[in-house]
Amino acid sequence: MTLKYRILWFEDDEEVVNDQIGPSIADFLIELGFHLDIIHQLNGQNLNELIKDKNYDLIVLDLNLGENETGEELIDHIRKGNILTEVLLYSANITELNNIIVNKGWVERASFCIGLGNLPEKLREVISLTIKKNQDVNNTRGLVIAETIDLEKKIENIMLHYFNAKEEKILTERKKELLETIHSKKIEKHMFDIEEIKKVNFADVKKLIDQDILTASNSFDAIQSILKENIKGLNIALNNGKLPEEQAKIVLAKKEEFEVVKAELNNFRDEILKIRNTLAHVEEMIGEDGIPYLENLNPNGSPIRFDNKKYIEIRKNLRKHSNNLDKIFNHLND
Repeated sequence: MTLKYRILWFEDDEEVVNDQIGPSIADFLIELGFHLDIIHQLNGQNLNELIKDKNYDLIVLDLNLGENETGEELIDHIRKGNILTEVLLYSANITELNNIIVNKGWVERASFCIGLGNLPEKLREVISLTIKKNQDVNNTRGLVIAETIDLEKKIENIMLHYFNAKEEKILTERKKELLETIHSKKIEKHMFDIEEIKKVNFADVKKLIDQDILTASNSFDAIQSILKENIKGLNIALNNGKLPEEQAKIVLAKKEEFEVVKAELNNFRDEILKIRNTLAHVEEMIGEDGIPYLENLNPNGSPIRFDNKKYIEIRKNLRKHSNNLDKIFNHLND
């Protein structure tokens, strides 16, 4: 499971998926820290191609897809393709559902819903179940580590683009000073490896990243510095009183946008990097209610409890910072 919750949905009425039910399920998943990705199919014509991709979190299936095929036939085909994803089948025909429950041997990983009116609530119930099944130690660690790596790659990408500006053949003084500072700090921190670091040209951003000299943490500090300098420059432009009124409004709006993304970036270490590091050492515990959770200690000795509430918070923070880094990239490359 990733931050994208994928539903393969067979329904011959597009309005049911796109208007009646889909939007409310998307909102429900946002509250749980996920983005909904629906792969909607009117029938089973593309089934052979679809079941090659087994990375679905849920398969939703209307048992009545027209005269020539039934949901029952589709689910038989899916199980023969060794797709063991949780399935939710729905129909207004109670007898039809009962017959499947009695006659089919694959029902142990299937849920059932009578009628469209009950489908939204049943979907929320089954989605919650699938999420909880994937919140054990390894799945939680894997999700956070994988998503954090993606965020660190975005930070590196911001640096690469910022220091390789269009048609800029030499570094500006500001960029040069920033890279020199990073380079110098790294030398001071790793004196035992100083000879190797000195061989790297401080202006070669790609090599600095590839050789792990310019780390995600260094890049984070550099981006903070870049944003601070940009805000300072915009303040100077606003305060000199020489900008026409309309242009001043544009500059003010840009400054406010920079301040918002910089404020969000301030939380990146606590909400992402520290959580990633903490999860590397968590222990699985069983609560009084029998529900498992993960636990570790803060540096001050207070417990950190990773339960359902904490998982939702983590997923929301991962999505928030991913979007914020996209905004920073766009702002710095306007």
